[in-house]
Amino acid sequence: MDKENGEKQDKLKFLIKESPKTYVIDASVCIKWFSFENEDDVNIASSLRVQHMNRNIFLVAPDILVYEVTNALAYNPLFNKDKVNMAILSLYEMDIKLVEPYIGILFESSKLHFSKNITIYDSIYIALAKYINAQYITADKKSTANLFPPTYLFKLLIKNIGH
Repeated sequence: MDKENGEKQDKLKFLIKESPKTYVIDASVCIKWFSFENEDDVNIASSLRVQHMNRNIFLVAPDILVYEVTNALAYNPLFNKDKVNMAILSLYEMDIKLVEPYIGILFESSKLHFSKNITIYDSIYIALAKYINAQYITADKKSTANLFPPTYLFKLLIKNIGH
């Protein structure tokens, strides 16, 4: 690992340590903030967003989150280019800590893929959560179906943030 990569990892760990309760979120949570129709648990996802904006919690995600949210909204028939662009701006204005790939996170993601049959796209979120010792929050139950015990399910968030 090069010196610059190590320094970035140290800064990330310091930032997490100095923050309120930290959660790693995936695109399935963020999509609920913008696409309300036919979505379950929108109120829970919205509460998570509000708590982050009020600095009661700290949200972190791998940088792939932005691409996944943009892609999902672009393929949503209720969204046009302007609505997608507004969602992108809103996502950036929320100041979610977007984490670039680190070799340790990628190695853990690969390990999860081969041991639990989870896609790399899904396992990268779980690997990041493990790396920074945070809870992973997802609304995609399929992404965690192979985890035993399934401790990262989205509905568990209700208990963890006081609802």
